[in-house]
Amino acid sequence: MLLINEQINSNLESKLEIEMSWSTPNTVSRIRIVFEVIGKGKVILELVRHLSPITFSNMIKILPFSGGLHFLGHNIGYVETGLNVGAEKQKSVFKRGDLGFMISNGSICVVLQDIKGIHMNHLGHCIEDPLLLESIESGEIIFIKRIST
Repeated sequence: MLLINEQINSNLESKLEIEMSWSTPNTVSRIRIVFEVIGKGKVILELVRHLSPITFSNMIKILPFSGGLHFLGHNIGYVETGLNVGAEKQKSVFKRGDLGFMISNGSICVVLQDIKGIHMNHLGHCIEDPLLLESIESGEIIFIKRIST
């Protein structure tokens, strides 16, 4: 009986290793990007195509880019992208760590506190806690680039 359990466990472990080696953070529908502040750190984010496919496509076309980080109160940190995209599957309720695209100023936004009432195209979410963005000052340069696999 013990021998059978060891064989089953070893088969499961090898299957798990195979599945993990085939997984990749970047797929056709999910792209990982990084917000980096030189000398201070970085936050890994994930853009998800089905949330706002047109905004997603336009966003990955302009990567990499950089810009100054701005804040809307203490709720949102954003970087202007220069994109001109219309409303697409907009939401007005976001949780901490969600990503949105504000069409009024063409900005990619990271939600720092749960919010209601601000309409944005939903783009994805933070893989890591966006605590770094809360600790830097408005106007600092953020480098945004795609994570290569």
